[in-house]
Amino acid sequence: MLIGHTEPDLIADHPDSSRFVAATVEMCLAVPRALARIIRIRRDRALLYELPDYLLRDIGINRSEIQSITWLGGRGVGHQPPLPEANHGSVDIAGEYLLI
Repeated sequence: MLIGHTEPDLIADHPDSSRFVAATVEMCLAVPRALARIIRIRRDRALLYELPDYLLRDIGINRSEIQSITWLGGRGVGHQPPLPEANHGSVDIAGEYLLI
């Protein structure tokens, strides 16, 4: 016997009633989390729509991207970050910014 070794506590080893309780608790906790996420998304979206276009460009998004960014939490696959201006640096082959 190994000292300090315990067998993994598999959910399949629990009785059906405790699995049902665990699933019910998890579903009950999921509802407030989902509501909080929806409220946060709506609040963030409203705040971003209030910003003028020059501030949106400054943080790197377009007004047309606000809805997808607030819902998905970021940009879609394949979006490339804007290239730095010529007098601020350049991008090497690995895509990292280099200061000149």
